Amino acid sequence: MRHLPFLILLFLFSNKSLAQENEADTTFINNNDSLKSLDWLADSAYGVFRTERFNSMRSFFHSYATYKTMIDTSMAGDQTEYTKFVIYNTRWSYLRLQFAKMIKKIHKQGIAWADTKLDTVYYKKGKDQGVNYAYIHWVIKVKDKKKYTLSAVALQIKDKWYIMDELKYEGPVPEPKTAKGKKRPTLKIPDNIKIQN
Repeated sequence: MRHLPFLILLFLFSNKSLAQENEADTTFINNNDSLKSLDWLADSAYGVFRTERFNSMRSFFHSYATYKTMIDTSMAGDQTEYTKFVIYNTRWSYLRLQFAKMIKKIHKQGIAWADTKLDTVYYKKGKDQGVNYAYIHWVIKVKDKKKYTLSAVALQIKDKWYIMDELKYEGPVPEPKTAKGKKRPTLKIPDNIKIQN
């Protein structure tokens, strides 16, 4: 019984440390100028997916200070500091859940990251209520054969892009179908074009 206060104190400290680990890092202010490029964001995020380490996504998630400047210009600016912080961490936790689901679906397909390479990245950009957004689609190739698509939504806050939501595995890229008995058309290259390997 005399060790009970010590055990309670130890439990509270370990709980607090675990909670802080699961929070978005509010002290981290992302001054990375590379985030001005959507191409850099997409390429670097694919590198993080390959590691399967969610905490590395902090580089692509806005800081709490950036979040506050974003919402202070909206109706949400009237919220208390505590409410803003809770919403901010909820967004981070939701992205963590999406990341985990995406990785789980990739494992379920039997895909090993070591066998993949980034084949193509394409964007669908738009603007809503003065905020620029982009749907990022990563097409990955497994063992130079089958292709799969991953996607996410990125927002531009000030002049930098951040991955915010809808991070998911979309499935295999459909192969073009051919009629029975017919060969797939081959690409015809004119004689006057030179191809270099």
